[in-house]
Amino acid sequence: MVCLRELAMVVAVVLLISCGSLAWAETHAPAPSQPAVPPETSVSEDSLEEDEVLEEGEAAEELSRQFRLGEPGLAGVVVDRTITMMGKTFYRRFSQLSADSHILTRTTLSINERPDARWGSQVWVAENNRILFQATLPPRLSDIDRYAEAAVEQVEQLLVQRSIMEALESDPDLADEEI
Repeated sequence: MVCLRELAMVVAVVLLISCGSLAWAETHAPAPSQPAVPPETSVSEDSLEEDEVLEEGEAAEELSRQFRLGEPGLAGVVVDRTITMMGKTFYRRFSQLSADSHILTRTTLSINERPDARWGSQVWVAENNRILFQATLPPRLSDIDRYAEAAVEQVEQLLVQRSIMEALESDPDLADEEI
């Protein structure tokens, strides 16, 4: 159930936008010396429901346009969770290559690193806590570029395969994967 005050504010915003004037806002704005406290107004439920029925379609369109409710928040973000210089080099090269990839610009990935003095740094690329690529980086910085290129190719292939499998196995009776 929507709070009446919130619903009244949404209706007021829609009316302000549709009318194109700020006269209502100017008359109800507090003076500069007064604190900005909203006035208490009593609105009957009958008049509120009538406004809701009349403005429901326009309000939904305006809210979805303003806040882009149908679009995801962020996409194409590569989060750096590396520690060492080798890990940072891998991250930089991977992010440069992924910026050129149309597939990777629509997903959010994280690059993690576990440094080990004896065996080298272990690096993995994950999406939603699902590991897509994992490798142990060599101690030479010049070899890291090849690992980053291989990682981009493998991650792209896995994302394409997963999207194909989801399209083929779509069942409206099954819910999305949780956790």
